[in-house]
Amino acid sequence: MKFGELLDQYMKTLGCTGKELSDCSGISSSIISRYRNGEREPQMNSETVIALAHGLAAIAAEKSIENMSEETILSALKDVPASKSKDYESFLHKFNTLYEEMHLNMKEISAFTNFDTSFLYRIKAGERKTSDLPSFCDKIAKYLANSYTSYEDKEKMAGLLGVNYNNITESNSYYSAIYQWLLDCGQSPAPSKPTKSSESDISQFLVKMDEFDLENFIRVIHFDEIKVPTLPLHLPSTKNYYGIEKMREGELDFFKTTVTSKTTEPIFMYSDMPMIDMAKSNDFNKKWMFAIACSIKKGLHINIIHSLDRPFKELLLGLEAWIPIYMTGQVSPYYIPDQANPVYHHLNYVSGVAALCGESIEGAPLDGKYTLTNNKEDLAYFRRKVKHILSHAKPLMEIFDKARPDEYQEFLKKDAQVPGNRKNILSSLPIYTISEELLNRILAANHVNGSDAQMIRDYRASEAKRMQQKLEHCTITDEIAPPSEQNYKEHPMHLSVSGCFYKSPLLYSYEDMMNHLKETQMYAKTHKNYHLKLNEISAFRNIQIEIMQDRYVIISKIKSPSIHFVIEHPTMVHALQNFTIPVIE
Repeated sequence: MKFGELLDQYMKTLGCTGKELSDCSGISSSIISRYRNGEREPQMNSETVIALAHGLAAIAAEKSIENMSEETILSALKDVPASKSKDYESFLHKFNTLYEEMHLNMKEISAFTNFDTSFLYRIKAGERKTSDLPSFCDKIAKYLANSYTSYEDKEKMAGLLGVNYNNITESNSYYSAIYQWLLDCGQSPAPSKPTKSSESDISQFLVKMDEFDLENFIRVIHFDEIKVPTLPLHLPSTKNYYGIEKMREGELDFFKTTVTSKTTEPIFMYSDMPMIDMAKSNDFNKKWMFAIACSIKKGLHINIIHSLDRPFKELLLGLEAWIPIYMTGQVSPYYIPDQANPVYHHLNYVSGVAALCGESIEGAPLDGKYTLTNNKEDLAYFRRKVKHILSHAKPLMEIFDKARPDEYQEFLKKDAQVPGNRKNILSSLPIYTISEELLNRILAANHVNGSDAQMIRDYRASEAKRMQQKLEHCTITDEIAPPSEQNYKEHPMHLSVSGCFYKSPLLYSYEDMMNHLKETQMYAKTHKNYHLKLNEISAFRNIQIEIMQDRYVIISKIKSPSIHFVIEHPTMVHALQNFTIPVIE
C-alpha cells in the first residue's frame, strides 16, 4: 500500500475532511490533498509525517475511535515502502512546478547562477541532466531565496514547499527549505501548532463583509444616539506621554481635542506602531472606537494609511475592524508600498486643531513616547509633513457609495477598456444577461415604476454594453450557485442593482430566477469569450466579487449598504484572485 492510499484510508475511517486534518496537523489542506492522491510523498522520518499522525490521532480521540493512538498511526505511516520513482524525476517535477507557479524567468536565473539559458530550458524539458544535482539545487535555491522575497511570494512558496510561512521568514531558513524540498532530502519543520491558511483567512474576511449590515451595526452601537461632545478640551500647547498607559491616554486626548473643536478639516492617521500591547486594554479599545464614531458623526473625513508590513492574518483582522467605518463612505484608506522598518516605529495623527506624533523601538513598547501639540507652528509643520507622506502612499482601495454614483460609472467605463482575464464570483445572476421582457416582469412584481424603473432599465442597458466591450478583448467567467427550489424559499435570490445604487435589490420568484438562468446559459452559448460555471455551493448572499487578473478586485455589496470596493494592493489582489469557494468533502 502506498502512503497516499494509507492516508486516504485513515481519513475515510475517521470521516474527516482535508480541512479538518489541516486544522489539527498544521499541514496545509492543499499538501494533504497531494499526499492523498499520490502526487507527492513526504520523507518518512520528516516532521510532516509526525504532524499528520498527531492530527489523525487527535481527530480519532475527539470522535472516540479506539486503537488509533498517535504512536500506532505514526508507526503505520513510517512502515509504508518509499515510492520507486527516481530522485531526479522528483526534482524535475518540482523544478517545473516552480517554473509554472512562481513564473520563473530563465534569463534572470542564468544571470544569477551563471548557467546558460538554453541549458536551463533543456533541464526543464528533461532533455539534459545535470551531473551535480546538489550543486544545481543549491544555486537555484539561492536565486529563489534572494529574488522572491515579498510576502505574497513567500506565502505562495510556503504552500508549494508544504511548510508554514513563519518557518521561512529568515533568509537562511527560506533557502534551506527550498534546497531540501528540491533535493527531497527532508523538509523544514512542520508548524508547531495548527495554523489556518491565507485562503481560510480571506474566506473569513469575505464572509464578514457578506454578513455585515450597516443598519444593524448602527443600532447595536447606538450610533444615532451618540452625542458629540461640544465642551472644548483645554490642554497645554504641548504635552508628552511616556509608556503604554500614557500613550493610550494621548490617542484619546487627540480625538477629544479634535471632536470638541469647531474644525471640519479631515483627520490624517498613520501608525506602524506595534498594536498588541496597546490593544490589550478592552476599555481603551472601546473608547478608541467611540472616538472614531464621534469623528464620523461630526462629519470629519478620515485619511488613513494602513501599515501592511505585518502577517496576512493580522492585516485582514485590522481591515475587518475598519469595515464598519469604510461603509460610512467617510474614510479614504491608503498604504505605502515597499514599507519595511522592523526596528523604528512611528505614529502621526493630524487634524485641524491638533497633532499627535509618537515613536518607539521594536521590542521596547514601555519606552515609547507620544507628543500632542496644538501649537500653530507645529500644526503647520505636521500638515506639510502629512501631505508629503500621502504623496508616497497609494490607495489601499477606492470606495464608491451612493454619494459617488457618477464617479463609479466613470470607473466602469474605463474598466471596460482594460484587456485581461476576468472571473466573477456572483451571489445573484448578472443583470447584463437578462431580457428586457423578464426585467419588466420583475420590476412590476416589485412595484418599481416611473423614474426608478427607467433608471434600472438604463443600468441594464449600460451593463450589457459594457460587457460586450469587455468580451472583445477579455475572457470572462461567471461563477454562481443557483439554489434548489427548496432552498430558495429560505434564501431567495435577488437581482442585483447595486451598480446604480438603487435602494434595495429586486426579489424575483423561483420561476423567474430559473428563466434568468436559462437566459444566462444562452448568453454563454452565443458569446464565445463568456463562460458560465455553476457551483453546487453558494459562497455568499450579499457580496459579488469581480476579479481583474493581477490588477484589481472589485467587491460589491448588494445591500446594507450598496457599496463597491476597488482593491489594488498586490497582496490582497493575489489572495482574492486565488480564493476558491470552499468545497464540502
